[in-house]
Amino acid sequence: MLGAARHGQTHWLSDPEGYWHLKFKDVLGGSYLDRRIEVIKGGPALLTTRTIYHHVDDARELWKRLQREGCRVTSAQ
Repeated sequence: MLGAARHGQTHWLSDPEGYWHLKFKDVLGGSYLDRRIEVIKGGPALLTTRTIYHHVDDARELWKRLQREGCRVTSAQ
């Protein structure tokens, strides 16, 4: 879970349809979120955006909200 993340750890969420993959990574007291999309189901995910959160708590809140909205924890993409 993102709330227990340590420096350098990576966590993934996927949207309910499995096309969008969200990568959260903790770095230097902050976090960043990479949003990736599968153009072809089962194919490699392409990076579309990167958002940097200077406060880890902001990233944790987003993580929790996305799970409430139906995103699920998944493995690396």
